Amino acid sequence: MSSPRQLWIDASAGIAGDMLLGALIDAGADLAGVQSAVDAVIGESVRLSCESVTRAGQHANRLSVEVITQDVPIREWRTIAQLIGTADLPDPVRSRALACFERLAEAEAKVHHLPKDQVHFHEVGALDSIADIVGVAAALHALNIERISTSAVAVGSGRVRGAHGDLGVPVPAVVELATGWKIFAGGSGELTTPTGMALLSAMASRCEDLPPLTLQASGAGAGSRDTPGRPNVTRVLIG
Repeated sequence: MSSPRQLWIDASAGIAGDMLLGALIDAGADLAGVQSAVDAVIGESVRLSCESVTRAGQHANRLSVEVITQDVPIREWRTIAQLIGTADLPDPVRSRALACFERLAEAEAKVHHLPKDQVHFHEVGALDSIADIVGVAAALHALNIERISTSAVAVGSGRVRGAHGDLGVPVPAVVELATGWKIFAGGSGELTTPTGMALLSAMASRCEDLPPLTLQASGAGAGSRDTPGRPNVTRVLIG
């Protein structure tokens, strides 16, 4: 394995779990290795695939998560913690994935005034989001990332419909997770999801402009929308 490396995440156009994972795979993480880590947690329940796309004319890697099981329960935080805690994963992958889901549980608990152990994950707890979080942790381990920092985060504006009805953007969970981080609107719609913000707040040590580094690899992960004049991508720089 190479010497420990530093990762800087460009979230100036927003971030979601699939966008960050797509960027890390674009930067060199092995898709098959990521799939194996996800399978260790939730069995052969999802299939990951990637395709090269363009967003506002720029290349990006679009990650897709196909659910291949009929059993997609709403999972409590303690169930997810048990799945990750007992899976056959390297310790750094396990600890990063658990840290991310714990941040999500804490945020949802505060938003809904519930004890953390009683939090039910709806969109967040679906198999594709579990795959995103475990996949990102596995990709970081494969790329030997030790230090992580991020740009200011574009969170979006307007309104969005979620499991709890019509919500303002940024949604309450993102607001809670973003406490202490530099954020700005950056455009219309939901540009940063709770999963994306949880990954940043749990794994990055600071919010900063691009730090000095000897660039070794880079990648771009695509969001689902292609917005003219504004590349809908999350970028990663590794050095």
